[in-house]
Amino acid sequence: MALMQELKRRRVFRVAGLYLLIAWVMTEVADVVFPALMLPDWTITFVILLLMMGFPVAMLLAWIFDIGPEGIQRTAPPPGTETAHKKPRTIITYVLLLIVAMLILGAVLLQPWKSWSGEEEIGRSSIAVLPFSNLSEDSANDYFSDGMSEELINLLTRVPGLQVAARTSSFSYKGRNVDIRQLADELGVETVLEGSVRWAGDRVRITAQLIDAESGYHLWSETYDEQLANIFEVQDRIARSIVDALQVTLGGEETPEQALAAVAAPTRDVQAYDLYLKGRDILRRRGEQNIRVAIELFQSALGRDPGFGQAYAGLATAYVLLPTYADESPEEAFVLASEAAIKALTLDATLAEAHAVLARINYANWNWTDAETGFFAAAGLQPGEPMPHHWYSHLLRAAGRLEAAMAEITLAYDLDSQSAAVNAMLMAIHTLLGNDDEALAFATAARQLGFAQSLGDYTGIIALRRGDAAAAAAAFSSGGPALDVPLGIARPLADAVLDPALRPAFLADLENVGNVGVDPSEMLLMLLLLDQHDAAFAQAQTLLAAPTIDWELSLFWLPEAAGFRADPRFPALMDSIGLLDYWKRYGWSDFCEKIDGGATCR
Repeated sequence: MALMQELKRRRVFRVAGLYLLIAWVMTEVADVVFPALMLPDWTITFVILLLMMGFPVAMLLAWIFDIGPEGIQRTAPPPGTETAHKKPRTIITYVLLLIVAMLILGAVLLQPWKSWSGEEEIGRSSIAVLPFSNLSEDSANDYFSDGMSEELINLLTRVPGLQVAARTSSFSYKGRNVDIRQLADELGVETVLEGSVRWAGDRVRITAQLIDAESGYHLWSETYDEQLANIFEVQDRIARSIVDALQVTLGGEETPEQALAAVAAPTRDVQAYDLYLKGRDILRRRGEQNIRVAIELFQSALGRDPGFGQAYAGLATAYVLLPTYADESPEEAFVLASEAAIKALTLDATLAEAHAVLARINYANWNWTDAETGFFAAAGLQPGEPMPHHWYSHLLRAAGRLEAAMAEITLAYDLDSQSAAVNAMLMAIHTLLGNDDEALAFATAARQLGFAQSLGDYTGIIALRRGDAAAAAAAFSSGGPALDVPLGIARPLADAVLDPALRPAFLADLENVGNVGVDPSEMLLMLLLLDQHDAAFAQAQTLLAAPTIDWELSLFWLPEAAGFRADPRFPALMDSIGLLDYWKRYGWSDFCEKIDGGATCR
């Protein structure tokens, strides 16, 4: 107690509080000013250490001296206690109090520095990799700078503690002058990586800079002047520097360094890598000619390096997409896609893309269980990749598990909200669920993002629900995959759907012209909309005699097909394509349930 009274008498506590306040203000100022001045980390560390070292000096001076009306004077001891303060126990107690006070001071001052230097996890766990700018003289080299960005996305996605914005979302900002803060807010990330590539001969200069989205300040930047042959080493060094700058904390036992070290260079042949990047670039544009050119480029890359697993995966994707855009036999294309995917997995079993291709082939052939397993494996191998979730939602939609399909496509949307195909799938599932306003909103978004295929079949159905025959007819004649008929058929169809009295005449007229301009799947949809169940079952049995594409199966789950599903013949139809066994194993359709001896649907 005597020591505490003496500390109060000598105003040591008052000086300590004042010193702490001044030191805290100085640290806060340094925390704001030093990053703006681009000063290194050690400068603010130096300020904190200097303030901590000054604290015991200030306390010692406060004990010895006092400031009064007569200026600075040595503090006299209390009468009769001239030597009390010199006792060893008093000195030890004073030193211990001083040490505790220094520790408290250090904790207070270090707090803002931790936030600035990245030692705290908050705000450093997500990143968007923007397409690197092509500074080469040849603008045709865009594919190479884009490929650099994509490979960095693939590398960083392997780090479990790091959330990486999907490629489609990041690349939607290519060529746009958008503020970093706005961009990060739209993509839902805390940091952004941008850079440039200059390619000349056999040398390449790569500049990369990591930016904190909240402050707009650089967290890290570097320039690499290398031989083109060292491109994979540069990619690895950039990825490691980013992880170090973000101080990512993993949820498992694996460190970020171990996660990146496990990723081997895709190929050691730079020319093969160049051909692969060209193939990837042109494949994204879709269309028959582009897909065929991509196939040739992937094959050329594999001709140079037969052990290039990613090129096999790209080749598999090109083959599996070809029947969608060309008059190509699905059976032949799927055989080629399957061979390429299996070869890719033989070289690298972790290639999620190859697993997804095999799952899509299995699903297209109604091998539901194998497809389910494949999509699960693909999503597990690369959780940040939206494609497995997107393709899996197609299977779930075809199987009538619409709520599960919505969950999967929502996951894909969260990973890649700028994908036109993902927005189009959201529109389709919302239409099946009867959420018309949401469906139209996603249809608009898909078109704005460049979705090339017409969505008129779905928007036409929504127009019918709203009683607008003219809008429905215009939509049904605009090129949708499920229904694209001449306006001379589309308008009478819309009128007949809305007015049951017109249906017999419409069907008779259609039969008289031999169903000209109407293919089997379009006829099935028209029969479902017109409540012609007997004719619809006959059409469905013909159509489902062999595996067909998923949107044709999805027609059965329209709200307008409720009467068709309630027919006792419907469960048998689903059993003929293997769906009853699938439902028993993985979950029932939202519209069907198990009963003794089979199933019932509504």
